[in-house]
Amino acid sequence: MRLWLGFTAMLKKEFILLRRYFVNSLGGVITIYLIFMLIFWGYQGIAGGGIGLGDAVDHLVVGYVTWLMLMMAYQTIPYTILQESQEGTLEQLYMSPLGFVPLGAFKLLSAVITDSVIVIAMLFLTMATTGTQLNIDILSLLPLLLLAIAGVSGLGFLFGGVTLLFKRIQSYLQIIQFALIALVAVDPSAVSRWLPATLPSHWIRMVMVKGCDLSSIPLQDWLTMLIAAVLSVLVGVSVFKFCEARARQQGILSHF
Repeated sequence: MRLWLGFTAMLKKEFILLRRYFVNSLGGVITIYLIFMLIFWGYQGIAGGGIGLGDAVDHLVVGYVTWLMLMMAYQTIPYTILQESQEGTLEQLYMSPLGFVPLGAFKLLSAVITDSVIVIAMLFLTMATTGTQLNIDILSLLPLLLLAIAGVSGLGFLFGGVTLLFKRIQSYLQIIQFALIALVAVDPSAVSRWLPATLPSHWIRMVMVKGCDLSSIPLQDWLTMLIAAVLSVLVGVSVFKFCEARARQQGILSHF
């Protein structure tokens, strides 16, 4: 019951913020859309007007939207810590009976739910702009998205812990946002398939572009995605707890 109350409180807060600052949220959608259009026009310019791009545009749309979703999920924890530290409310979260890690997980899940509104809007905008027809198979996409988000959430907790210690690390957080592009775009090999979100992103592309479904994914790939996601979360939370203990010892937990 206590966990449910914590989750619903975080979810309610996210919807209130989305509604109250709707103009800013709309500006974010416009900015993200314009960035995609710049990439798309540049891609067309490099390929040449007379060259048929075929599935390349489909892969570009899916890759961009997947990266957008993962980027929003990854940055939730570190930017929440930055904001709460600046506002002086971080200690209130730590005084909660649940503790910060469960609340952080609920914050992440709530942000994913609300951010999905922006991502879905972006998906249909980019599809309409580029004229692509993608396979929107919710039943196949949902578990893959959850595994991909779990993978990057480990990175979120890891850098959230670093944020507790060093406070201002926005420049490094932005570098990781671009590193996520590599995780989404790289083809899974014997090594890269174990990276957070790489194999789920590959199968998201296969579902949306090639029309595959859950039965097309080998059992070995399911096990790899699950193990990679669990390991990412365990490592991320472990680093976060270590940094949290160090911040407590140094007395800088809530000081900005």
